[in-house]
Amino acid sequence: MPEISSDNRVVTFINVFPTRPRDQAKLVDLLIKAHEGTIRHRSGYVSTNIHRSVDGYLVVDYTQWERREDFEAMVRDPSVAPYFGPIGELTKGEQKAYDVVFSHEAAEVRQL
Repeated sequence: MPEISSDNRVVTFINVFPTRPRDQAKLVDLLIKAHEGTIRHRSGYVSTNIHRSVDGYLVVDYTQWERREDFEAMVRDPSVAPYFGPIGELTKGEQKAYDVVFSHEAAEVRQL
């Protein structure tokens, strides 16, 4: 489970992938396969959350790593190319590193 906190010393990468509604499910499947197949096994990997927009036009990948260098090593590794190639055919994502500067949660969690 990811911990989102300004006290947490992980590096957060938020990747935004524009897509077409007809390709959204396939893109989500490819991202999950990449994370299950190789990314989660990498040194420094902490967690991943994949979100899809309800309108079908975006997929967002929220990933945490122990260090920026761990993430960069994963991206450079040729063994991940077979996973990233098909993703690149569906979208041109934008990834950026982020620092958590504020996090808040309700005192009581309510079930819907």
